[in-house]
Amino acid sequence: MALTMTDDTVDHRKLAVGYFNAAWDLIDLESRTPEQCRDLLGLALASRQHWIEAGGTDQNLAVSDWQVAYAASLGGFGNLALSFAQAAVDRAEAAAAPTWMKASVHEGLARAYAAVGDRAAYQHEADITRDLLAQVDDKDDRELVASQLESIPVPS
Repeated sequence: MALTMTDDTVDHRKLAVGYFNAAWDLIDLESRTPEQCRDLLGLALASRQHWIEAGGTDQNLAVSDWQVAYAASLGGFGNLALSFAQAAVDRAEAAAAPTWMKASVHEGLARAYAAVGDRAAYQHEADITRDLLAQVDDKDDRELVASQLESIPVPS
């Protein structure tokens, strides 16, 4: 159920982008305190909610679900990460998203499986990500997703 705001002056798209970028700033840190991990998750969830309020596309919401999963993975909230990562994959597949985005959401699912310590599922999703990346023409998109995949601590 989406909670809608009645104030027509609220620019939900602008807020969604702002919260997304603020979350990304915390993702980019080399390490985060527990408080920063909670803030990161809150920012990612706020961005997602504002995309809903803005009438965001399935691709916008797939990226939002991916970022929530990423934040949850970094914060040690593995089950939450799995839920949102799977939602991101499902949305991207249903929306016929571009290949780079499909690679990205599978990277997110690999990260979530790593967060819960499921090495086999992590490896399966990492392999899917690599297969999709081989089909991505844009070098920058390919390198970004590949670097994110390589940053995942492989579960033992």
